[in-house]
Amino acid sequence: MKKILLAIIGVFFTLNLFSQTENDSSMVCYPYIFTKDYAVVGINAKTTDKELLEIRKNILKYTSIRFTNFDVIRGKDGDIYFLSMEVDCRDGYSGKISHAFEPGDGDYYGFIRDFTKEPDKIAFYMGNLSDEKSCIKHVNKNIKEKNF
Repeated sequence: MKKILLAIIGVFFTLNLFSQTENDSSMVCYPYIFTKDYAVVGINAKTTDKELLEIRKNILKYTSIRFTNFDVIRGKDGDIYFLSMEVDCRDGYSGKISHAFEPGDGDYYGFIRDFTKEPDKIAFYMGNLSDEKSCIKHVNKNIKEKNF
């Protein structure tokens, strides 16, 4: 009986750890989202060519933001191992990043353009979206609250 009870407690503990880790590490809600308040593009090593095409198509359709340079290099396994991106928001904000993904790297790289003009939030961020400086937690919270 004690073994069964310990096993059940172990399962619940393990599930709780995984759920906390997933919530903390999956910083980006979507590979991309374009609303009146935010433009967010996040790319990780597992981003597919279909998703990249959707990003490029929808950024043109829903924003004035343009990629002035965009390149990915894939490995034999199909994963992206190098990303180079240059963005011009056409409102004074622009930036560029280059990143080499290591095996197992689950971080998202890209940009956030925040149109809300909140005084304590940055208007444009480009780089690792898991970084605290990106304000992605704030963006995700607002997106979820507004059900986009």
